[in-house]
Amino acid sequence: MLKAIIFDVDGVLIDSMRFQADAWVKTFKEIGINITREDIYELEGSNNKRLIKSIFEEAGKEPEPWHLEQLPEKKREILEFDRIKPYEGIPDCLKALKRHFKLALVSGSHTDTVNKVVNKYFSNCFDVIITGSDLERGKPDPDPYLKALEKLDLAKNECMVIENAPLGITAAKRAGIYCVAVTGMLEPEKIEHADLVLENHAALFKYLKNLIPK
Repeated sequence: MLKAIIFDVDGVLIDSMRFQADAWVKTFKEIGINITREDIYELEGSNNKRLIKSIFEEAGKEPEPWHLEQLPEKKREILEFDRIKPYEGIPDCLKALKRHFKLALVSGSHTDTVNKVVNKYFSNCFDVIITGSDLERGKPDPDPYLKALEKLDLAKNECMVIENAPLGITAAKRAGIYCVAVTGMLEPEKIEHADLVLENHAALFKYLKNLIPK
C-alpha cells in the first residue's frame, strides 16, 4: 500500500533545469572548462562534489580542494533564481496529495538552494527533506533515497519516487523503490530504466491526481 511519495526537485517540481545548467556552464567557463547544457542534464541529480569531479574528469583534469568549495558558491551567485517557477498545478497537487500521503523531497542540490525553493513555493508540504549537502554519497548511489526511507520510517514497498534524471532513477532503483520518471530535457531512452516513463508534465500531473483516493 502506497504511504509516501518521494520527489526530486529540479525538472520534476520546478522548471529550473536550463537555469541550473546555464549557471554551471558560466561557472566552469570562468576556470577554462567549456561544457554544454546537455553535459549538466546528464549529471543532474548528483551532488555538487560529484558533478564537479565528473566534469573535471571529462576534461582530463583533477579538481583542487578550492574548486569543490568555491565553484558551487559561484554557481549559486550566477543562478537566475527569480526565473525558476514550479510547473503549473504542482503546488496545489502537492497540497492535495499531502492529505493522503507522506511527502518527501530528495535533491542533489545544496541545502541553501533547496530551502530557498521550499520556502518560496512549497512551504509545509514535505515531511522529510534530503539535500545534496546531507550525505557524502549522492545519486546515483542509493544513500539519499535510503535516508528518506529511514526518516519516513517506511518500507521500500510503501513508497514511490518521482524522478527525471538518469542518475536519480538509478539511485531510486538501487534503493529498491518503484520509480516513475517524467521526460524533460533528455531523450526518453535516457530514462527508460525507470519503472514507468511519462511523456511530459501534463501526464505526470494526471498520474499524481489519479493517486488521490476518491
